[in-house]
Order: sequence, then structure tokens, then C-alpha cells
Amino acid sequence: MPFRLFVAHPSSLLTDHRPHGDGLVAYGFISELASRGHELHVAVERADIRTELPPNVHLHRLGPGPGPAPLDRLGFMWRMRRLYRRLAQTAPFDLVHQLNPVDVGLSLAIPDAAVPVVLGPYVPDWPGAPKPGGRLLRPAAVRVNEALRAAQQRRATTVLLSTPAASSRLAADGPAVHVISGGIDDHEWAPPADQPPDGDQDVLFLGNLHTRKGILVLVDAFAEVAKTLPRARLLVAGDGPLRDELTRRAAHLERVELLGAVERERAVTVMQRCSVYCSPSLGEPFGMTALEAMACAKPVVATDAGGLGHLVPDAGGRKVAPNDARALAAALQEVLPNVELRRQMGAHNRRTVEERYSWRAVVDRLEDAYGEAVARRHS
Repeated sequence: MPFRLFVAHPSSLLTDHRPHGDGLVAYGFISELASRGHELHVAVERADIRTELPPNVHLHRLGPGPGPAPLDRLGFMWRMRRLYRRLAQTAPFDLVHQLNPVDVGLSLAIPDAAVPVVLGPYVPDWPGAPKPGGRLLRPAAVRVNEALRAAQQRRATTVLLSTPAASSRLAADGPAVHVISGGIDDHEWAPPADQPPDGDQDVLFLGNLHTRKGILVLVDAFAEVAKTLPRARLLVAGDGPLRDELTRRAAHLERVELLGAVERERAVTVMQRCSVYCSPSLGEPFGMTALEAMACAKPVVATDAGGLGHLVPDAGGRKVAPNDARALAAALQEVLPNVELRRQMGAHNRRTVEERYSWRAVVDRLEDAYGEAVARRHS
């Protein structure tokens, strides 16, 4: 049975085309839910959407505030509370869902204690990510955020985790917990009609050129790979603070190509043309580019850290410890020259996406969680 849903703050930017991970995932959830007949009222700060939304999706642009972050958050909560009250007078809501990122405290603005609240999917923190507040205020800010998170979860009926790695974000007993990640459009991200030649040995990195993405570790690993595999190439697609450093290193390495920033429209083609996708991240919260590679039937060599450790199946690639260039090189040296192994891994990854990570499969599980939340609240 279709639900009337209030979606509270689906990312700071809701988008179907801009390079904004949380906003793209939120759009995927909303689009698939709408296609199943649910009515959605979406309270969002900003939206940049090219696709015409169906009539059962109602966007309410509440805007960010002009002040510092804590005041912005309070202002948004006040505007969202007023919106909810006005809409609930027309017809009651069946559920409230605050999507990732589950900004601390926002769902507490919902004035209806009877409506079930679903939070997430939560993702784990980046290792070493800065905590809120400056050096003097940080301990107090952390305690306040932790208290707000616990209050949110006590109020919630259901908490969603992107992978078991996000269990560290659980702050309170009581809510039902489901592992439900974001999904992927498995029609857009699909195996190419014409596979690259078997002799190609192209390793692709697609992402922000930042230390935490592990790109420098990959460059060090590829220097070893290039010694034993003369056909191997490293393709680096992305931009960021390490661009100049990579440019200097690439000048002294053979077969390293810096593609620069890749527009979203071209990213599928770039992914389809590679032989192996590599995600050497130091602790990716989920690993969307790895999921995109899996959807394109590519083997994945990644770090066994954060969400990647749970996302990449053992039969679909190789996983190594983060910051270990030697182990990363050995994994690439095993997979790159073995065409049959690459095919088997890619086929396994594609099946995994179709069965678990397509938006159809993800929202099937989400609807089950919704039904359980409604029944639990009304029992």
C-alpha cells in the first residue's frame, strides 16, 4: 500500500546530475519510491534537478540560512517544523524519513510524536575526519552532537545503515536496525556493448585527488606494476588538491595518464573502457565509484576498510589493507594479466548489483522496513 512520506532534508543539495554523492543517492531513493506510487513531500535546502518530477513528488525548497552552521541548522528545523504542521493538517503522514547525511538533530523538529521516523542510511565517518568545533570548543561540540544523535535515535522507529561498518554511528538502543545502502541505476551503469580488447590492462581511478582517497598510494603501487606488466596503464580521472603533485610524479612514470575532472555524462564511458577499477581509499564510507564499476561488470581492487570492505565481494575483486602500496601492487599484478579471472569477477559483480544494489532491490528492502516501522509504531 502506498505511503504518504515526509522526507526531511535529503542532503544539502538534491540533484540528478551534479557531482554530489549524497544528493544523487537521495534523488535515487525519491525517484524509485515515487515510481511505486508513494506520495513524497520533500523538505530540501537546495535542489538542482533536470528531470521533470512526477506529480506525487512535492519539493519544498526551504533554503539554507545566512548565518553560521548551528544557526543555519536551527533555522532549517524551524522552517521544516512549520511546513510539516501545515501539510499534516491536510492529511496525516505515514512516515518521516531523514536521509543521509543524518544531520544531527534535524528530525527532532518533527512535532508529531505518533508518526514513525526512519533515519539513514548512516555511513561511517572517514578515519581521522575532523570533529566539529575548534580546538577549544571541539570536546563540547562532540558531546553535544553525540547527545543529539542519541536523542534522534531514541525518537526513531528505524535506523538504516549503509553497511555494517556504519554500526559505530548507533548511539541508542531501541530502534530497529536494517542494513540498506544507497542504490545505483543499473540501466545507466551497465556493461559496455563492446568490451575493451583482452590485451588492454588499464587501471582506472575515478575520484577526488585527495590524500584520504589513497591516490598517492596507488601511484606508488603502479610504479611496481609497470615493472612487470609493460601493457599496464594507470588512468587517473579527477581533480583536487593533489593535482600538482600527481602531475610531477606522472612526468617521471611511464603509462600514467591524468584525465582531469570527468563530467558525470562521460563517467560511464570512462568506467566501461577500463580493465580494472581501483579504489585505494583509506576508509571510504560507502564506495559509490566501486559500485559503479561493479555495475559495469568490472573487477575491483580496493582497500578492505570502511564501506569498501563490505561492498566489494570476495569473488568480485581483491581487497588489501589501506596504505599498503606493495599489497596493492600485488593484487593488480594478479588480476590485470588474467583475462578470464577479470571476466569472472566482473560477471559476479554485475550479478551482485542486480540482486542487491539496483534501485529496485534497494527500495524493495526499504518498503519492507517502512511496513515494519508503521506496524511497530501502531502496535
